[in-house]
Amino acid sequence: MIKKYIIFFIIAISILTSCKRENKLDIDVSNIKLDIKINRLDKDLFELDLGNIEKEVPGIIENYGEFFELYNARVINLGNPHNIDYPNKLAGFITDYTMNQVYEKVMDVFPDVNYIEDEITKAFKRYKYFFPEKKVPAIYTFIGGFNQSVVISDSILAIGFDKYLGEDCEFYVRLKIANYLQKNMNPENIPTDAVRAWAHTEFVYNDSINNLVNNMVYQGKIQYFLDAMFPQTSDSLKLGFTANQLRWCINNEYQMWNYLIEEKLLFSTDYMTINKHINPAPFTSGYPKESPGRASVWLGHEIVKAYMKRNPDILIKDLMLDDDYQKILSESRYEP
Repeated sequence: MIKKYIIFFIIAISILTSCKRENKLDIDVSNIKLDIKINRLDKDLFELDLGNIEKEVPGIIENYGEFFELYNARVINLGNPHNIDYPNKLAGFITDYTMNQVYEKVMDVFPDVNYIEDEITKAFKRYKYFFPEKKVPAIYTFIGGFNQSVVISDSILAIGFDKYLGEDCEFYVRLKIANYLQKNMNPENIPTDAVRAWAHTEFVYNDSINNLVNNMVYQGKIQYFLDAMFPQTSDSLKLGFTANQLRWCINNEYQMWNYLIEEKLLFSTDYMTINKHINPAPFTSGYPKESPGRASVWLGHEIVKAYMKRNPDILIKDLMLDDDYQKILSESRYEP
């Protein structure tokens, strides 16, 4: 009888631990008050009265404040909006034939932003739950001449709508943007792209040793963060993979990991090697051409998931603030 009780106790502990792991990201945010409204500079800018541009500029400066300064300095490079010649420069940008075509396409694809507001609001509600001390940025959209997808400052997160017009958009074909990049230039990529970019600024890579496996674990942490912010979103969308590419990673997990070990790449500090495994590309260098670019980021995500599963008491806040990537790898006991 005593033995039966012991066995029952062990099973009960196992069930509780399993539930704790499964429910780590299962939270209730219904009481968190947040209603994000997107500020559409793209629309407001191209609807300015050009016949009265000098009087229109002060109003848009006032409405968009710090972001308008940032937009002019880092995105469209028109300079200081307070300069006397600025209204003429702005009028030139607004009346540019190509920019007007882009604006028409933006308004066709984004007549409203309800879906994006809803998805980003849900994500940042979860962000406030997990990181109550952190601030939620103001959200803006813009047209930047295809320069930037996302622009971030201290309290600003801005999205370039002209980089999300759909993978078959004629502008991308004209600009000869690579197909592997075009496949993620869709409206549905905006929420995860925006929140990922915010995560990279809030939780920066922080290790004196810049090697491949540390970068894989860091990127895996960012992907786990996206799991927490977008629990209902598919892994393929969060990773920027197609369904077939994600399936390829699942089916070739052992082969990828074994290749990195056999070629002694895990602890490589070579800048090009790291970039080839971490950054977007047609496929991941060293892996078959059927692999997606950034397939090693998928491995990093698996390492972090294994670590969090083995450590049910560690919260996502603890994970994101932990820069000991070697410890995470070691304690994950990752084995494909």
